Amino acid sequence: MTEEVKEWWELTAGWFQDEIDLDVGVNWTGTTSDDDLTLLLDVAGKDVLELGCGGGQCSVALAQRGANVTGIDISEEQLSFARELAAEHDVDVEFAQGDVTDLGMFPDDSFDVAFNAYVFQWVDDLAACFRETRRVLRSGGRFVFAIPHPVYDLADPETHRVEESYFDTGRQVTTYDDLDTDMVTYRHTVSGVHNDLVAAGFRVERIREPGSDDPDDWEEGPWGEEKPELLAKLPSTLIFEARAE
Repeated sequence: MTEEVKEWWELTAGWFQDEIDLDVGVNWTGTTSDDDLTLLLDVAGKDVLELGCGGGQCSVALAQRGANVTGIDISEEQLSFARELAAEHDVDVEFAQGDVTDLGMFPDDSFDVAFNAYVFQWVDDLAACFRETRRVLRSGGRFVFAIPHPVYDLADPETHRVEESYFDTGRQVTTYDDLDTDMVTYRHTVSGVHNDLVAAGFRVERIREPGSDDPDDWEEGPWGEEKPELLAKLPSTLIFEARAE
């Protein structure tokens, strides 16, 4: 991750946690916690690494189910919230400050499972992240993550017309009227994510695009940023399930 991404999270972590107000759970779609551990299978007794743990909601949920959880995040402000949350729920989680593209704090073959939900849009070098994740996973270990689907943001939320190019990858800047700093994210293609996983030594077992064509099945999100009518046309979430070979 870059310094500008780190600066964003140090400045906005408190605002973000207050606004999103996530319950403890695994929020695969980014803004809701549904406590769904189906994708991670049975984690009891497993060594689990959350890459970009944020406020710790997902890490705490897995610890409650008997996993030995380590959560890393680039932001100390986020980690402060995560530690308080773990203490509030009386679970043991190892939290550490770190960059997901450099997991040098962990030896090879340290974990059975690695996962995250809605983190990799802030990672510029996914190839490095995937190589490091493969290194710290034991052979046969599972890697599951959810990212914003790259096609969703290409459409205008009101007209539903495609306004941007899918092939315009890399650094993206979002400006907020009520914040003094811009948010920098990175757009990745589906094939780019898949190919980087394979190159890092993973076997992609399944790709999911959860969704529904009924607008009534959708909510607008904490900032009104999600548009049910558009969500009924385009997927907003992309989930990869992979295994270390």
